Amino acid sequence: MRLGIGLGVGPDAAKAARAAARRALKGCPRPSLALAFGGVRLDQGALHAALTRELDPSILLGCSSYAEITPAGVSRDSVAVLLLELPAGSVRTAQAGLGADPGSAGERLARALGPVSDGGSFSLVFSGIGDGRATPMLKALHAGLPGAPLFGGMASGDHDSGIGDPRFSRNWQYGPRLGRTSARAALVAPPASTAFGFGFEHGWSPVGPESVVTRAKGGRVYEVDGMSAVAYYSQFFGAGSTPEVLLRSIQRYAFALQLEGEHRGKSLLKLPVNVDFRNGWVDYLPAEELQGRRVQLLAATRGGVVDGARRAAERARAALGGKPASLVLAVSCCTRGAFLNSRIDSEIDAARSVFGRGVPLFGYYSGGEFLPFLSGYEEAADPSRPFGGTYYHAATVGFLALSLPGRVTATVPSEMPYECRAAARTQDLLARSESALEDGESFLANLSRKNADDTSKLKRQTEVIRRYTPHGIWREVGARAARGVYEIPDRSFDGAFLFMDVKGFTAYSENHHPREVVAALNRIMGPATGVIHARGGDVDKYIGDCIFASFRRPKAAVAAGLDVLRLVDALRGRGLPFEVRIGINAGRAVRANVGSADRREYTYIGDAVNLAQRLESNATAGRLLVSASVYASVRGAHPRAKRRRLQVKGKAKPVTAYELGP
Repeated sequence: MRLGIGLGVGPDAAKAARAAARRALKGCPRPSLALAFGGVRLDQGALHAALTRELDPSILLGCSSYAEITPAGVSRDSVAVLLLELPAGSVRTAQAGLGADPGSAGERLARALGPVSDGGSFSLVFSGIGDGRATPMLKALHAGLPGAPLFGGMASGDHDSGIGDPRFSRNWQYGPRLGRTSARAALVAPPASTAFGFGFEHGWSPVGPESVVTRAKGGRVYEVDGMSAVAYYSQFFGAGSTPEVLLRSIQRYAFALQLEGEHRGKSLLKLPVNVDFRNGWVDYLPAEELQGRRVQLLAATRGGVVDGARRAAERARAALGGKPASLVLAVSCCTRGAFLNSRIDSEIDAARSVFGRGVPLFGYYSGGEFLPFLSGYEEAADPSRPFGGTYYHAATVGFLALSLPGRVTATVPSEMPYECRAAARTQDLLARSESALEDGESFLANLSRKNADDTSKLKRQTEVIRRYTPHGIWREVGARAARGVYEIPDRSFDGAFLFMDVKGFTAYSENHHPREVVAALNRIMGPATGVIHARGGDVDKYIGDCIFASFRRPKAAVAAGLDVLRLVDALRGRGLPFEVRIGINAGRAVRANVGSADRREYTYIGDAVNLAQRLESNATAGRLLVSASVYASVRGAHPRAKRRRLQVKGKAKPVTAYELGP
């Protein structure tokens, strides 16, 4: 089995393409498959014409690229060609226009390529950028080619032109025809004992707290945490957040969708690709519905990008099961190449250190990556498994490692042509000047990561504290803290006070395990708290098996009390062994800071509160006992309430109360 790799450079696109093809043909004169990538800034028409004169157009696929990857390193404005000899009939190719329905294009490709033969097969897929809706095409292609994992990516536009420039998304696809909005695929059936390994990573790091997309339509995000998407980004750039700064920098900051289950700790990136400053929205790819999704801001650093490539290579190598790699195909995002700048070779060097320097590595920097999420062949071939199959990614790097049986003869370029070596010397000077920048970038990234971790811990801690704090106090503390005030003043309160006590709980707790006691009590406390909040009340505290709550209006307190009685009646019908009794009074109380400097409670104090508690202790189980002032506000709805005269602690004279039932 033979393979040949050729590299051609220079401003003359036809000459570069011709040189690359001829050099590859020396190593593989009878190819079954031709894979080509050409620098996007070259004349694509001349480049494609030269390739199709030198090579059989029916076996050709590939696309325009941001940078080209060969065993000689990473080059720009060049043409790279890989030729691979395989057994007769083991490669089929097809091309389809994307049109308005990418899923239909995937179906047409599958029909033209299928069926999949027994044994290991895989598909190479390269498409136009389109509108970022590549996922339906991949799903349809998977469905039509079951058992054949997909690997490839989108053609690249001129990333360096910047977001908003038409050249940013202008791209080309190679085949018998030069396409602008098409997809081309090859179904490859190597010898049956071929081993496969896939790997992908992004290597980006968290730099912000978790946020919520509060308004979006598909991949277009209008608001994050209640502010416009543009304002969300601008806050991190401070006074320097001009449109020019944002356009230049925004692709360093992607959103991550956190995964759950066995892949917890991993994330899928959503890369910003378009900004509307007037309307405040940002478009993200890969496109999917982001409304309501929880996201976290991630940043790219050169160290993280390189480390991500190393981890992706390690995953692909491990999936080979100990067999040596014969050939490695690579796809990395053009955004990553732009981040690495003069150190673009470092990402591929990290992969070579994993696979071995003698293993041919070939690929390109893309406008989007088609990569299996999982590394093993079986799981990558089966999209019905959780995270099985191939996904459309952005800002990632991926590898397909092949261990071919028998002897593989490879003819590859071992060093860059002279033109590239001259450019490399210039890059060395630039690299040295960037060292200080990289050190500062690393420092800021680590600082941002620490801030993100601290913020995340603080949010979790705050959520725990909120559960143990009355809602009213929580809201007021938040509002005052936002103004820089950290004390709540004592003040008077006119409203209603409700005490609810669980009857029979003490005896139950003496004869049951603590876990059973707590579970039984919470069958009442949880729903009762929900009822109080729903009626506009606030739970001030839980006192053992008692709830103390406050309301602005007596009517709301009575309504909540009756709702609780109905709730408990229903629970008793399902075996709950308790009843409740409730007392309600209205009047003025003082809400004050009680305690010491180290431990305080902001609670209600006064006769109105005391009487509510006394009424609760005198109430009949399953009934509501309210003061005369409270009853006056609900008399019309409860004309038959039972009038009672009570002598209560703290009162010299008897008090009048009224007993209500559900």
